[in-house]
Amino acid sequence: MQDGTKVVILSWLRLRLRVLAGKLYNLAGVPGIVRNCDYGATAHDIRVQVKAGELFTIITVNGLDIYFHRLTGSIDGIGFSGAPTDCTSDAVRGSVELPEPSSLQHHTSRKHTR
Repeated sequence: MQDGTKVVILSWLRLRLRVLAGKLYNLAGVPGIVRNCDYGATAHDIRVQVKAGELFTIITVNGLDIYFHRLTGSIDGIGFSGAPTDCTSDAVRGSVELPEPSSLQHHTSRKHTR
């Protein structure tokens, strides 16, 4: 067997073992493992940061923080890590007046007591 063929077979086996391990972890409910990192994509001006804390793993995408519980991997909440840089007071949309609901659409519920 040639060296190039051995490398391809070993890469394929390693990939299959990783997929099998991932399936077993998902079946067991084990949360994914992430490392602290900072990534910037210049093509779309996107910045992604990952920070592993004591209670939460925080993934930040362009200032939006997503908090994942460290032990379960479930989303615990979201927040903002800072003020948006592209947002100015003249670019922010104001509130919109909503029409009053018609009397047919509106009903009140009453508690009946005896």
